[in-house]
Amino acid sequence: MAEPLKPERTWLCSVVFLDIVQYSRQSLEVQTRWKQRFNELLAESIKESPESDRVILDTGDGAAICFLGEPETAMFCALRLVSAIAREKNSQPGFLSVRAGINLGSVKLVKDINGNLNAVGDGINVGQRVMSFAAENQILVSRSFYEVASSISESYAGLFKYEGVRTDKHVREHTLYELHPPEAGRTTLAGDTGARAGDPALNGAQQAKVENELAAILGPIAPRLVRAAMLHAENPAGLREALLAFIPSAPEKERFLAACAGIFPAASATPVTPAVETSKASPANHRWEPGELERAGQDLAVHMGPMARVLVERAAARTQSRAALYQLLAAEIPSPKDREEFLKRAG
Repeated sequence: MAEPLKPERTWLCSVVFLDIVQYSRQSLEVQTRWKQRFNELLAESIKESPESDRVILDTGDGAAICFLGEPETAMFCALRLVSAIAREKNSQPGFLSVRAGINLGSVKLVKDINGNLNAVGDGINVGQRVMSFAAENQILVSRSFYEVASSISESYAGLFKYEGVRTDKHVREHTLYELHPPEAGRTTLAGDTGARAGDPALNGAQQAKVENELAAILGPIAPRLVRAAMLHAENPAGLREALLAFIPSAPEKERFLAACAGIFPAASATPVTPAVETSKASPANHRWEPGELERAGQDLAVHMGPMARVLVERAAARTQSRAALYQLLAAEIPSPKDREEFLKRAG
């Protein structure tokens, strides 16, 4: 029997946020009919996912589903649902349409006023904002979800199309990708879930240890994150940095590194870029304004993905001004054009 979900803890999960288009403008009779059919199609699309691996939130005019397991489960759930709705709309004039957004982020499970399991957090908030940019029967995904899902299989990578960067009402930018249905007979949920072959950074026992320790922090999605990160990691040090980018808090990072001390080499300080001027006073004594580092992380994530958070923490410990911070972070961006765009935000 699967372990029950534990409330009052934070998980890293894939969030599928769905919204019925023009729902509030319909009559009560139409709303009832649409919502009933929406619920039926949603139930059909998630039936292969164990109940212990997901949390469903009814948003009134749609739903948000948090998948705690493998990212492709969320991806194919959205594809099945949106495809089914599109087919019925083609055959039934006046049928409902949906918008869908998928994000990979942190979510905290809590009990609501009625004692039912609920979920809150940035993972859901970003999923909703990604969804808000979608057109009718379109699925958009965030950069964090794209980077993990596209690493699982070469055929999965071909399902995504870059859509550009959009800014929401909170002036937060989102790098978006459109998710397309797979070609017939090419990709299926059951038949193509293996990761691409690569040069493993760990042996089997080490990988199992890292997956277990990360699962204690992030939940059931951890094994897939480790396998996806291993596809691009050239050595244990590179894998360590890739995994730390997914861990939300410094204490949890320290616990993870301590538990895996025999696997990962000790982190070494990144060499200081000579072009960056810093004060002679100790940067560690500098106190950053609330939200200042978070904004820097958001700006950098547009170009560097989930690694941005780790890079900002390191750079912040060695700088005392916003300009110096952005200069140090810019050195991590490989593209000159992207580097120039990032530095414009320092002002």
